[in-house]
Amino acid sequence: MMQTGGFKKGKMNPYQKTAIQTSSKEELVLLLYNGAIKHTNNAIEFLDKKNFPDSSKNICRAQAIIVELLNSLNFEVGGEIAKNLEYLYSVMVDNLTVANFEHLTEPLKLNLKILDKLKTAWEGVLEQIKDGKVKSNGA
Repeated sequence: MMQTGGFKKGKMNPYQKTAIQTSSKEELVLLLYNGAIKHTNNAIEFLDKKNFPDSSKNICRAQAIIVELLNSLNFEVGGEIAKNLEYLYSVMVDNLTVANFEHLTEPLKLNLKILDKLKTAWEGVLEQIKDGKVKSNGA
């Protein structure tokens, strides 16, 4: 089962815990994208306020989520798509590292653009699964 890098044990509200426990693998990916987007937005806000400790905390949380997505790739099933995602996730991890060390928002804004496109595409996949047009890879 996927780890949820963006959610720390003991800090999860009951709704989050239930959502994670009852989600399919595909829905968990969407939750991870949402978490990465949330923490990246938070990091940008904190950087704009020159609050470097809180920006760093949020960057690290976003990075943990992206690394989890990277580690969960299945190259046997995903083929070329998995390779492309590996590249995008690696770019995002690098962007987060640069943003954290240099206190820059631009790499974070680039990540938001990538995450938004990935999330939109993934929502389309989930819709197709719900409509029965695509088979789920497991619940």
